[in-house]
Amino acid sequence: MQVKIIIGTIAFMLTMIVIGFISLLEPARMEAFTEAYTGRSIENGAELFANNCATCHGIEGRAEECFDPSSGEPTGCIGLPLNNAQLVCGTRSARMEQLEWAGTKQDFIQSTIASGRVGTAMPTWGEEFGGPLQPNQVLDLTLFVLNWESEELCAEPTPEPVGWPATVAELPEGNPDNGQDHYAVTFGCQGCHGQVVEEGSNTIGPWLGNIAEEGAERVEGYTAADYVYESILNPNAHIAPDCPNGPCTEPSAMPGNFAQQMTLQDMADVIAYLLGTNEFESSAEIQLPE
Repeated sequence: MQVKIIIGTIAFMLTMIVIGFISLLEPARMEAFTEAYTGRSIENGAELFANNCATCHGIEGRAEECFDPSSGEPTGCIGLPLNNAQLVCGTRSARMEQLEWAGTKQDFIQSTIASGRVGTAMPTWGEEFGGPLQPNQVLDLTLFVLNWESEELCAEPTPEPVGWPATVAELPEGNPDNGQDHYAVTFGCQGCHGQVVEEGSNTIGPWLGNIAEEGAERVEGYTAADYVYESILNPNAHIAPDCPNGPCTEPSAMPGNFAQQMTLQDMADVIAYLLGTNEFESSAEIQLPE
């Protein structure tokens, strides 16, 4: 009887030792499992991004190099940069602060992907909002975007804001040839507004082939140059009357970050291309971006 008790005691102690050893290893095992799962999720997100998001946000998510999904030709990026400190750096990123988002950064990005942005070119992707992606795919995309946060990216200095003049007449002389390239490729205007030589080629925003005449009549006291200049810097300042599917939406579907993307010369070149003149008459002070 005593032998059985001793054997049972030893077996119990050995069992407890084994359980204790496993318990010590469990956190490391779970951490490795989580890292492997997250890695696979990021890899899936990279593939989803390349197939669905790169056409608007850029191949590397920087909104610098985009392409037409139908032709594969290079075109301007109509989406905001995502591989960007303003979105992914910090517990509360700059964009979260701008939109007064109260939740986490992951929730912010995940909900934006799932539900889109009303009044912009950003569609809904989550199937619960009528989009094509399952919740796990939206999560994969979210983790892929968050994975761009790095010490190097977050250490990049914030570009100094451009000092936009209050009147378009203070812009430098525009170059319409450069403006055509900016319109079609650099800033992706053509992707929404169409070719200025082909009425009806616009897909989201108003056609701009007649903006030299129309722009001078839309706002009392504004020249066409005033109207275009303010519309680029503040898309919600003036909502054009006609878009491809009826009246243009309010708020505007046009990205509101051209004030951060353009230089004074870029702006002058685009306006010169649209209006067919490299010098601009002004009769109004425009509403500058904040």
